[in-house]
Amino acid sequence: MTDTSFGIQLAPTFTSSVKTWAGAALPLSLAGAFTLGVYGLFRWPAQQLLEDDRVYSSVAVDLVGLIVAGTLAVPWYHYTLAAVDGREINLIEPFVDKRAFAYQAVASFWFWAAVLLGLRYLFGIPSLFVVLLYAFHGFVIADGTKGGMMALGQSVRLTEGKRVGLFAIAGLLMIFNLFGAIAAGFDALPTTARVLGAFLGLVVTTSITLVIGATIYRKFAGD
Repeated sequence: MTDTSFGIQLAPTFTSSVKTWAGAALPLSLAGAFTLGVYGLFRWPAQQLLEDDRVYSSVAVDLVGLIVAGTLAVPWYHYTLAAVDGREINLIEPFVDKRAFAYQAVASFWFWAAVLLGLRYLFGIPSLFVVLLYAFHGFVIADGTKGGMMALGQSVRLTEGKRVGLFAIAGLLMIFNLFGAIAAGFDALPTTARVLGAFLGLVVTTSITLVIGATIYRKFAGD
């Protein structure tokens, strides 16, 4: 993994991000587990609806789950930025200005609605563009931007001219997170063990992914 066109050396970034995560594993993992757990409460019934051929109901439940989980991810973004900045993580800090949750709700609605809509067309390719354009909105809000739509717009500006490199990184991170969920594919294990193993694996890989994202965000914001 070599230097990308926008100056991100992926191998050193990954290595340093794992070290950063390890140094703040407890708060990052707890915040990640809470966020993923909230989404799981919606994903399960959404999957049941899909198996019953109630596609639109399944998508609606899935969207609500993504928005709710995205809104409640504010502490996860805060703690990750603090870890990347080398600051002490203050567990209370994300709750001081509760408007951040409202901003995150607005951004999450438009982000996830666009992602799910994009999955229906051109083999899901539009969703990739949505992710590349708006990937940093959570960090922007955690960094103090006042407004969900402003955060989305700022994310677009930060990624301008850098999306080809981001696309490559996003692809690698998707594969990385698939390894986090690998336990789900072990049919020899009981269902509960597979679900729990995949959940814990994803808590780790998504937290590391978020640290990588915060590191890149700081690089872009400083350019």
